[in-house]
Amino acid sequence: MKKVFATVALLGLCFQFLSAQGVYIGPRIGATFANAKVDGENEPNFDNRTSVLFGGALELGLGDNFAIQPEVSYISRGFDGGDDGIFGAAPTLKLNYLDLGGLVKLKTGSSEQLSAYVGIGPSYSYLLNGEIGDVEINFDDGDTFKRGDWTANFAAGVQLPLGESYLFVDIRYLLGLTDVNENDDIEVRNRSYAISAGLMLPL
Repeated sequence: MKKVFATVALLGLCFQFLSAQGVYIGPRIGATFANAKVDGENEPNFDNRTSVLFGGALELGLGDNFAIQPEVSYISRGFDGGDDGIFGAAPTLKLNYLDLGGLVKLKTGSSEQLSAYVGIGPSYSYLLNGEIGDVEINFDDGDTFKRGDWTANFAAGVQLPLGESYLFVDIRYLLGLTDVNENDDIEVRNRSYAISAGLMLPL
């Protein structure tokens, strides 16, 4: 029983600390401009693929200048067209992911006025479905795409206070670290730019 009371007390202290520092939650929506780095016998160039991203974020304040921002998002990657039919007659690739990640943010300026921040952090993306041209990817086929993709995220943005809430807009570079292609002869790593905005509400 003492352990239960101690655990409850510790959780209460943690909640009070986070509340004092600032805890926010809210939706995030934006657009991605996706491409891929391909290494193989030849290295084709592809056009960016533009699509929508959406999800939610939770910001945990750590003092006046630092914060941790866990996120969950639906995000699409891949590429449009290119100079080589490396993936068949229709080289357009569409990969739709559920993305779990977060940023460590360094913020400048006051929380009562327009301020800026930079951030860096990892994410793990789980491939939900995809298409090559107009054909859905069959994940039962061993020579296809891997479900998991680790990504390094680099962000820069601004925050505009609205009373106790705030709006944010940021741009990001998403550097895929995983060879997502199961074919050993061709390495494919996701590369994307993203711009997003959201409204963060205090808890």
